[in-house]
Amino acid sequence: MKRSLVLAAVLVVVLTAAAFGQDFGKFTMNIAEGWTGSQNGPTAIATKNDNTASFTVTVAAMEGATKAQLAEAFAAEFKKSFAEVGTPEADKDGDYSWDMKTANGVESHALLSSDGGDYVLMVMTNVAAAPDDFTAMIGSIEKK
Repeated sequence: MKRSLVLAAVLVVVLTAAAFGQDFGKFTMNIAEGWTGSQNGPTAIATKNDNTASFTVTVAAMEGATKAQLAEAFAAEFKKSFAEVGTPEADKDGDYSWDMKTANGVESHALLSSDGGDYVLMVMTNVAAAPDDFTAMIGSIEKK
């Protein structure tokens, strides 16, 4: 009987965690099965267990910067580690996106959005390796 209660309690905790996603401070996100999630400051890092893809999500204060300024600053920073970095371009909603490529041809896509107070920067690397996983993780992001 006692073992059943413990097992039931563990199951409730696991199912609750899965329903609400992993907590990354300002947001929650479900990490896809076969991926490992971690955190570095305001950034959630999801890495496919076979190391073929990764997904980072950063939510932090804009601190008075505009989306255009942030997009340019992030693109400049990415130029330090990517062989090719495209120019950030605004879409009809005012969000910015750009593509990047490593020296050995691995492609990433960056997307910068904001709600006025915080920005959200997503970087998706090798989406072709797991498109459904990326879709599920993006769809599960909930700002707190």
